[in-house]
Amino acid sequence: MNQTKTTNWSLFKILCRILGGQDNHTLADSVSAGLLPQLLDMARVHDVLPALAVRYNEHFDTTLALQSREGEALAQALRKNTLRNMKISAQALKLTRTLNNTGITPLFLKGTVQLLAEDAADIGFRQQVDIDFLVERAHLESASDALLADGYRFYQFPHRANRNPGPVIDTRTAVKLGAIHHHLPPLAKDGYDTTVELHSHFLPKRFQDDNPLAPLFATAILRENRSARFLIPSTEHSVIQLILGKLVNDGHLTRRTFPLREACDIINLLNSAKSGIDQTMIEMRCGKKFALFYQLVVEFMAYTPAISIDISEDISNYIQIMRRRQNSAALSTLLDTYARAQHITTQLTHNPEKLPAYLRRL
Repeated sequence: MNQTKTTNWSLFKILCRILGGQDNHTLADSVSAGLLPQLLDMARVHDVLPALAVRYNEHFDTTLALQSREGEALAQALRKNTLRNMKISAQALKLTRTLNNTGITPLFLKGTVQLLAEDAADIGFRQQVDIDFLVERAHLESASDALLADGYRFYQFPHRANRNPGPVIDTRTAVKLGAIHHHLPPLAKDGYDTTVELHSHFLPKRFQDDNPLAPLFATAILRENRSARFLIPSTEHSVIQLILGKLVNDGHLTRRTFPLREACDIINLLNSAKSGIDQTMIEMRCGKKFALFYQLVVEFMAYTPAISIDISEDISNYIQIMRRRQNSAALSTLLDTYARAQHITTQLTHNPEKLPAYLRRL
């Protein structure tokens, strides 16, 4: 059992190095060692199979790759995800034009920003879940009404696309529920597989007082694509959302897990920051959590950014616990249980209205 889990730990580190994009040897060595089938399985678990396909195509001739079962599986995953992301991109632009017609310029968040980027060469790299965007609080109702008029419908939490969606609700109810969360209930429209989340803030409630919206909008960058006008966050605000909204709020730090998809996201953000980042601002909002995640990315992904980042954090003890978690089911359960309890406690303190829903899922 320990030997298998140690192997999984090693495979995970190999996958991280491959996806980091700067290691020119690990993928070829892994293929030669017969590890590709196991890497595919692990990539599926972490929702990064299309990303692995992109890296595979960078190193191997596509025609030759299709002659193997694994090569065909990677090609199929990339084709499927590329088509899905193209549809999501088109949906986001159509949604934007609908809002523009009412005088609203949406600010896109998370992976949607990457899909709409001017230099989105590998549009199939990231597995996209939904479309996330933000409007100023004064525009929540008018943005909701515009989307409802365009054929979207709000569905009560939780919503499962194409599988027994919850009851349809009106704008007033959606905005009221959105006050409990940091986004309104999911919006869905016939003909689209992807749901839309209209946010009232870019971070969960516990972080909102220290991260007001005014600086987010003031530093946002205006973009135009196919007659659609939208905003994208500054690199600093995107990093803050990733660190606090994903790494901290979703419990990865407490569980000692490494969110591989988000690690790829932060590499993309740092690669796109041609003129550097305001590291001081990020650290003011995130404390040492940015330094920790950055060092984990450097360590696991074998990544060095082109821009200057002044961080030298000792993460050896953190990694040691991560390794022990892989080798011990008991420690894994303990960390997961503690993270869950901590999350519920935090919600009770900052957002008690959500507690009944959490307790029903226990």
